[in-house]
Amino acid sequence: MSVVSLSQSKVYQLINKILNTLVRREFGKHYTVRLNSLCFLSNRSNATNPPTCTEIVLIKSKKQIDFNELLLIQKFLTFNINSAQLCIDSNWFIEVDYIKLVII
Repeated sequence: MSVVSLSQSKVYQLINKILNTLVRREFGKHYTVRLNSLCFLSNRSNATNPPTCTEIVLIKSKKQIDFNELLLIQKFLTFNINSAQLCIDSNWFIEVDYIKLVII
């Protein structure tokens, strides 16, 4: 059985799509999330990768966001980005220990 490794950009696209779908299902269709592509790719392209990293996620909402819900979304994203990375392609896996949320 041969294992096909995906490119970093394809991994980014898949994870981005998964996270957006999961957040909309869990917290409501008024949310849209998007990983910062430059941060995601630069965390994985460095030859001396640390075991953990911080990601930047843009979040957009048609409604006002409650601070407690924002914290729940941040924890939800942290767990699910790590899970998605392991499922999609463990070759590019770097554990995300913190997510900076940017509200747009």
